[in-house]
Amino acid sequence: MLAIAIGLRVTRVGRLGPDGRPTVTVTDLAGADAAADPASALAALGAGATDEEAALALPATADRRAEARLRRAAEDVGLRVSRIVPEPVAAALHYGAIAEGVHRTVLVADQTAGAVDLTVLAITPDLTVRVVTTRTAQLADDHGLAALARVLAEAAPDAVLLSGDLYATPARRADIESLPEAQGLTVRCRTPELAVVHGLLLLEDFGLLRVATGPAPASTGFPPPLEDPEPGAWPTPAEDPEPHGIPPASALKDREDPPPPRSEPQTEATPKGRGELRDQPPPPRSQPPTKTTPKGRGELRDQPPPPHSQPPTETTPDPTPPPPSEAAGEPPPQPPPSPEAPRQRSVPVTQLQAIRRDDHLLVLWAWPDAALTARVRWRREDASADGDGPRDGDIRCQRRVYEHDGGLDLRLGRGAVTLTVEALVPDPAVDTEGAASLRIAAEPPIVEYEPTLRRRLNGTRYATVTFATRTGCDLPAVHVVHGLGRYRPTSTAEGAVLHEVPAQRLPAGAPLVVKFPFPGTRGPSWLVCFPADAPDTDIDLRPTALHRLRVT
Repeated sequence: MLAIAIGLRVTRVGRLGPDGRPTVTVTDLAGADAAADPASALAALGAGATDEEAALALPATADRRAEARLRRAAEDVGLRVSRIVPEPVAAALHYGAIAEGVHRTVLVADQTAGAVDLTVLAITPDLTVRVVTTRTAQLADDHGLAALARVLAEAAPDAVLLSGDLYATPARRADIESLPEAQGLTVRCRTPELAVVHGLLLLEDFGLLRVATGPAPASTGFPPPLEDPEPGAWPTPAEDPEPHGIPPASALKDREDPPPPRSEPQTEATPKGRGELRDQPPPPRSQPPTKTTPKGRGELRDQPPPPHSQPPTETTPDPTPPPPSEAAGEPPPQPPPSPEAPRQRSVPVTQLQAIRRDDHLLVLWAWPDAALTARVRWRREDASADGDGPRDGDIRCQRRVYEHDGGLDLRLGRGAVTLTVEALVPDPAVDTEGAASLRIAAEPPIVEYEPTLRRRLNGTRYATVTFATRTGCDLPAVHVVHGLGRYRPTSTAEGAVLHEVPAQRLPAGAPLVVKFPFPGTRGPSWLVCFPADAPDTDIDLRPTALHRLRVT
C-alpha cells in the first residue's frame, strides 16, 4: 500500500519494504502549489504508482469538496483510494496516541510553509478520533508560540505531537517545552517530517478507526422521550388555522354577539362554529331569555338535549360565509402530514462480551432501553488461515431476534477477531456517536488424530495414525506413545514412544497418515499422541474419540 502526503511544495510517498520497514521518497514540484492542484502532484509520481492501493492525507482545514477533489485526482492516475484521513490523525497514529481502550486528548502542531495548524484531537476507547478544533497561526514574530500557548490553556491536552519539517530542529522543540502552559506535558518529536506518511502506513492496523468532527457529547445517557405537557391544548393559528371550521377560543371572545331576531325574543345566541350550531338543540320555551357564552368543542357536543315537549326554536344563522372550497362541493383540506421519524443515532452498548464455541462466537451485550436494532461489525485479523468466509463484515441485529436466540451467534473461525457493537436509538436528544469495541484472541487450530491397528498376512502387526485439520496449520513434532494397562496414558512418561512424527505443514482437507510397526502385547494397550515440545505447542491436538485410543 502507498501512503501519500501532499504538501505545499513537495509530495511524500511511503511504502513498506520487504523487511517491513517504511521507505519514503520525496518529489519536488518545482515551485507549484501541490495542495491547490492535487492532480498535478499525483501525476508527477509517474506511472509506477498506478494500479496500487493508496491512503492519502488532507489538512485538517480541508472540507468535503477538497476531499472529493483529491479522491478524483487519485483515481484519474489509476490509484485505488482506500482511506483519506486528516493529517493530524495520521500524525497521532505515527506517535502511537491512538489505541483501543485509551481515552486521551492530544494537540497536534502541524507546520505548513509559513503557518502552523493547531488541531485538538479527542481519542475514545472505541477507536474513534474526533477533530475538536483547528486553528491556523503564522510563524512570524512568534505568533505560532502565542497561539500554541492559548490552545494549551484552553484544551488542556495530555500531550503535544509535532509534525512538519520545521520541528526537526531541536531549537523549535525547546521553544515549545519552555512555554509555561507546556510544563508537565509530553512533547513528542520523532521524525516529525515523516509523521504523516508513517501514520498513513499504519492505517491497515486500524480497520475500524472512525474519524468524526466536533467535540464529544457531554453524556451518553438515554433520557425518556418527551411528552406533550398539555395534550388537550388548542393548536396555534400557524399550525392549524380554524380546523373543521371551528375558530379558536380567543377569536370567539373578541366577537360581538349579534342581536336576535325580533320574532324570537326568547334566546340570544352567540355566534358559534357552523358544525356545532347545527347540531345543538334549542333550549325549552319555558326558560327565560339567556345569553350563552362560548364553550369548547367538547362541551357543546356533550350538552344534554331539552325535553321533547318543548317545540324547537329557530337559531340565528351563521354570519360566517362557507369557504369557497366547500361551497363549490370540493372536499375539505387535509390535515398537514405527520413529521418524519427521528434519525437513528448510534450509541455504544455496555457489557459487551463474547464466548467461544469452537469456530463460533456467542456475542452478548446490554441493550439501551430505546434501542430495537444494533449494528455489529467484525474484522478477522488472520482470516487467511481459516480459508473460508469474508475478512470483515457488517450486519444489523434485531432486538427481538437477539432475545429469542439468547445472543448473536457468528461463525468466524478460531482466529483473532475485533468486534464493534453500536445500538441505534431513535432519540433526537441523544448526540453520542461511538461503538463498544472488543478484541477476541485467537484460539490454536484443532488437529484431530485417530489410531488404528492392522495385522498383515505374515502375522506382523502395524499401527496407522491419521492426522487431519479443518484449517491449515504447522504441525509440530509429535510423539506416538504406547501405554499398557487399563488406564490411558496422560503424558509421554507413562508409556513408550513407538514413533515420532516430524514437524511439517498440515494443509486443510489433506490428512497425514503415518505407519509404523506395532509390538506384540497381551492385555489392553493404548496409542496416544503428545506434542514433542508441550509448552511451546501452537495447536490443539485431540483424538476423534477417546475409545478409539484403545487398540487392543
